[in-house]
Amino acid sequence: MEKNQAKQSKLIAVGIDVAMETLAICLRYADKDKFQEIANSKTEIKKLARKLNKDKFKGKIVMESTGRHHLQTALTLTENNLDVRVINPLIAKKYSSSSIRKVKTDKRDSQILAEIAIKEEKLPEKFHLGKNELIIKKKVSLIAFLDKEIQKMNASMNEYINNANELGLKLSKADKQIKKTIDLLKKQKEELEREVEKMIDDSKCNSNEIKKYSSIPGVSRYTASVSSLFFSGDYNLSPKQWIAFAGIDISVRESGRWRGKGKLTKRGNGYLRKRLFQAAWGAKMHNDDFKRYYDHLRDKGKSYVETLMIIARKIVVIMFNLSKNNECYNASKLSFLTV
Repeated sequence: MEKNQAKQSKLIAVGIDVAMETLAICLRYADKDKFQEIANSKTEIKKLARKLNKDKFKGKIVMESTGRHHLQTALTLTENNLDVRVINPLIAKKYSSSSIRKVKTDKRDSQILAEIAIKEEKLPEKFHLGKNELIIKKKVSLIAFLDKEIQKMNASMNEYINNANELGLKLSKADKQIKKTIDLLKKQKEELEREVEKMIDDSKCNSNEIKKYSSIPGVSRYTASVSSLFFSGDYNLSPKQWIAFAGIDISVRESGRWRGKGKLTKRGNGYLRKRLFQAAWGAKMHNDDFKRYYDHLRDKGKSYVETLMIIARKIVVIMFNLSKNNECYNASKLSFLTV
């Protein structure tokens, strides 16, 4: 009788709903769920890790990818020899949508993640990023933020300068200083990009992938480095997963016989999506095969942006196959270019 009770009380899965300041935790036992909330701090996460190891927990810990708030939790628990799986939020949404009761709380979300730890057959590989890879990702996030803000500041400054010229006004000392500051930010962003390249090179973990990706027309070494960072074994079942991860897949809108116009989902990594769009532009500008394919799509009535997104998706498919087959780019193998 005591053995049965011990078996029933065994901890079999953990779900963690991550917020900026707190972690909502569901401890799934064989016969019940227990809930707790702790601060999203290294000290509290270490306490949780000690408790789980003390209980000899060998199951899976599942949490959603939140951009950055989950990283400390995933890293700390992994460093304490626990099996952490970081999943795409779309997986959790699928389980949540299938529930009859539409309840949306941190507690319920952690419970759904615990269910996923047990029921989901196609979970990503164990969380394996080290501190060096995490700081590279953080640096790329900073570059993405700067890229967006510099673009907005530059557009505003150019409009201001054009208006001043039209009105015959001279730029003040402060105006000129702001222009210099924007130009300096551009240079610093480019320096950060070079740092990312060097850090990835020094880590040598993705050097083979970078070599393969940068062999594709239009794909710079930096874009290859960023792609090698984001396209990983967690999304390696098909090129469609990579396309979805970058947010360059098309949403389907239909009801009965009605078919709406599909749009980009844009649910993936925005910075990666921008770099792939730029790679598509580079490919059509500097490679005859891609230029012919670009012209072919435009002749069929595709818009400029739509055409480049199609090419961007093709580039991702090529990346996936180069990675899978461990080879560099070979145009003769690409039938879609021979139009």
